[in-house]
Amino acid sequence: MEEEEKGTVEGNVTEETGKTGTQASQNKDEGTGKTYTQEEYNAFEKKLKEKYEKKYSGIDIAKYKEWVESQKTQEEKTAEKELEYQKAISEKEEILKENKVFKAGVKNDDVEFVTFKVSKMDGDFEENLAKFLKENPKYLNTEPQFIKKVSSSVSMAGKTVSNLSETNQKMNDLIRSARD
Repeated sequence: MEEEEKGTVEGNVTEETGKTGTQASQNKDEGTGKTYTQEEYNAFEKKLKEKYEKKYSGIDIAKYKEWVESQKTQEEKTAEKELEYQKAISEKEEILKENKVFKAGVKNDDVEFVTFKVSKMDGDFEENLAKFLKENPKYLNTEPQFIKKVSSSVSMAGKTVSNLSETNQKMNDLIRSARD
């Protein structure tokens, strides 16, 4: 009864005065802007770490995780599996899109960017890709790509082919062109 006469604090409103207060105004020492040295911080961090290591030292993490898993309902487990499945599908689609961008002739460094930009466009991905690359040809790989085919002097049956000098000439030309 004596408390009611003096006034009690409930919800930061004092019944006696009717004034509101905040926690910061009630705790005068907070907000003083005290700074700590690195040594003080390290000591506090070490003390806190030791406190929690001592508190949780007897807990087996593997058994705890197993217990948490056993507490899940079938719906939660199904939802987690569905989430994993959707994530796998999304990753697969992203890889397929990047493959299409790469095959369209985009520079290696720009594949992810172009994929991102085209993915944000409404409509079919391949149509949007063609439109985007037509408007932004700077992302296309303009360096010519040469593919040289050289035949072997040995046939599939293991027999030596008679045009050995021609094969040697092709090999030499290939080596010389690689040095240039």
